[in-house]
Amino acid sequence: MRQAPSPCRARIHRRSVGARGLFCALLGAVLALAPSPGTAHSQEIAARAFLSAPQVGVGRQFVLNVEVTGTQQVDEEPTLPDVANFASFLSSGTSSSFQMAGGRTTVSVTYQYRYQALAEGTFEIGPVSVTVGGETLQTEPVTLTISDAPPPPGNASGAADPSGGVTPEDLFVETSVSKTRAYENEPVTVEYQIFTRVDVDTYSITALPQATGFWTEVLTQPESPQVERVVRDGSEYLKATIRRVALFPTGTGERTLDALSIEAQVRVPDQRGFDPFGDPLGGILGRRGLFDRRMPVVVASRPVTIEVLPTPAEGRPNSFSGHVGTLSVSASADRTDVQTNEAVTFSVDLRGTGNLRTLTPPEIGFPVEFETFPPETRDEIAAGGGSLEGTRGYDYVLIPRAPGRVTIPPVELSYFDPANTRYVTVQSEPVEISVTGDGTGAGGAGGVPSAVESIRDEIRFIHIDAPTFRRKDVPLYATAGFWVVLLLPLAALGGAAAVRRHRDRIEGDVAYARVRRAGRMARKRLARARSLASGDPRAFHAEVAGALEGLLADKLNVAEAGLVREEAGRLAAERGVSQKTLERLFECLDECDRERFAPQGAEREAPERVLERAAALMNDLVKELAK
Repeated sequence: MRQAPSPCRARIHRRSVGARGLFCALLGAVLALAPSPGTAHSQEIAARAFLSAPQVGVGRQFVLNVEVTGTQQVDEEPTLPDVANFASFLSSGTSSSFQMAGGRTTVSVTYQYRYQALAEGTFEIGPVSVTVGGETLQTEPVTLTISDAPPPPGNASGAADPSGGVTPEDLFVETSVSKTRAYENEPVTVEYQIFTRVDVDTYSITALPQATGFWTEVLTQPESPQVERVVRDGSEYLKATIRRVALFPTGTGERTLDALSIEAQVRVPDQRGFDPFGDPLGGILGRRGLFDRRMPVVVASRPVTIEVLPTPAEGRPNSFSGHVGTLSVSASADRTDVQTNEAVTFSVDLRGTGNLRTLTPPEIGFPVEFETFPPETRDEIAAGGGSLEGTRGYDYVLIPRAPGRVTIPPVELSYFDPANTRYVTVQSEPVEISVTGDGTGAGGAGGVPSAVESIRDEIRFIHIDAPTFRRKDVPLYATAGFWVVLLLPLAALGGAAAVRRHRDRIEGDVAYARVRRAGRMARKRLARARSLASGDPRAFHAEVAGALEGLLADKLNVAEAGLVREEAGRLAAERGVSQKTLERLFECLDECDRERFAPQGAEREAPERVLERAAALMNDLVKELAK
């Protein structure tokens, strides 16, 4: 007799959507997909490596996939071979797979490593080591070809295309230079421009070019790049300038600008199915689909070679110090009528264009009547156009040692004009200073200091005064030495007792110990930050912030781990710390936080200046909290 179907099966055959039928259907599906005990473990564990594509263009990205089958967990991250000579690491990720076919369950885990190709050629990526259950597995080597030629169609490895189908013609970065032949120290304007005909959401610079042999100055540009439409090779692109710099060659010969790399987040349509909310005309109307995907695409500019010429030797004046551009010079004194031995400030201003920051103080023939001191430098220089422009000034302190009317000669210097290929010499007007007085502070009445008088001051003459006699009948107890020797043990005993009380208090009073040791601990952390200045900038700024926060926490006797800025500021203000010092402290801590999480390659303040600011803040905090 035919058996009647079960309630679950009957409802399934009738395609009913009842609650009980739906529950039975889901339960059956879960039980069918669940692996039986020991199935995954019975699968053989193996590892293999494969590339997203066997051929990739220079500056483009590729993915090295390391697949481990038979498990979904490894003992530690795979050990990768060194590929630094032809690729740069970008990021990594993992994915797991679970499949059932023919009653057999297959599990695997895949590690994906994204790289950017740097150099042309055919390279072998060595074996990758993976440790699973205490056993070390090694993959077979894979071969990668990096070329400017377009990659072959198709993907033999079956891996996903890391660029999401974005070709080099769809998105690229171009380096534009104002000139490819320049004189030494002549400014060369370099612009890095992005061209795209795909939808770019955001981008970030992953590698700044190494401008070896150049002095680099970043030129100002709008916060948001100006986008314009251009036509290249019959295709319409959106173009934007993402970086502008002025380069000043520091030597002659051929100099190469390395590539600039960016990672752009490109929105590509999902080709896996129809998107009812997308643009049916494929993005022509500018609408984005609801199920569009964002793909990271890495592109790089091509290196550019610049030929640097030496400035002509013919006609080079003696006052030429290497400046290329334009210059004018002026000189002045803060006053022209002074007394002897009173200070006068003599200022020299060099105004023009070019690499003004490398200008050195000009040679000035000061009269011997003046005692001169090294100048202080002041700059008012800005990046404008394709170069630097502004003023570099030098302030000399002069002290007249003899009366009279003294003339400071003109200041002369020369520069090379690349536009007209000639040297130009400029000079200032002479400056006259009237000195009154008798010059008694010069080391002699009305005299001028000289080398002979300086040597005479250093000679120790024979004493010719009458000697001093001492009485011989003074008793021993009436001498100071007797009492010093007598009281010295008592003083040592009192000092030892004070030291002992200090140590006992440190051991028993935590607050007192933290306050006493706060400065020393902060200086240790600042010294540790100084040792990290040439390494990872994030670790450096973290150590500087830790030194400042630790000092404040120890001085206030609060836990550093739970330090709240508002509460710490209130407690510090009650202890006598000024509002200005607190604002400087929190501003420095905020800047350290920003630098710790800034992207790689971002411009940062010089570590020396950060250390100087932190040390000054620590001194001010210690002084104000000690009141």
